Amino acid sequence: MQQTPEKAKTRPAVRAVLIVSLGLNLLVGGAIVGGILKGRPPAAFSGFDMTLGPVSQALDHKDRDAMRQDLRERLGPMQRDSEGRRAAFDALMAALTADPFDPEVLRVMFAEQRAKADAAMTAGQEALLDRLVAMSAEDRADYAERLAKELTRGGRKD
Repeated sequence: MQQTPEKAKTRPAVRAVLIVSLGLNLLVGGAIVGGILKGRPPAAFSGFDMTLGPVSQALDHKDRDAMRQDLRERLGPMQRDSEGRRAAFDALMAALTADPFDPEVLRVMFAEQRAKADAAMTAGQEALLDRLVAMSAEDRADYAERLAKELTRGGRKD
């Protein structure tokens, strides 16, 4: 009778790196969506812009508020899904402590996480596009001028 080789166990350091990586990904995704929905200026992130950056900062207050409301409506269920986030964390912990460890389980979790981040990014881009379509040619030209200034100064408050 042939013996099947035992699967190599994942070292604790690798597990720790995976936990930290997933945690950071969730943090970044949450900060992006949260920053947009709460209307925090980029300065609230100590110079590390987690919102749409110069693209949203170049909008006037009326358009930025309308875009924020649009995103709340588009992302409402996703932003309020604390039970889903808790379940995902519990599933992560179960996958990391499973014996034998199955990296495919984490691969699937990471793919689901990317899909959610992609959905949030798509919602932000669509909300921005809707705002731009609603603008007159003159308003878009004014926006383009403000955006050029934002990009030139790198988002710094001069």
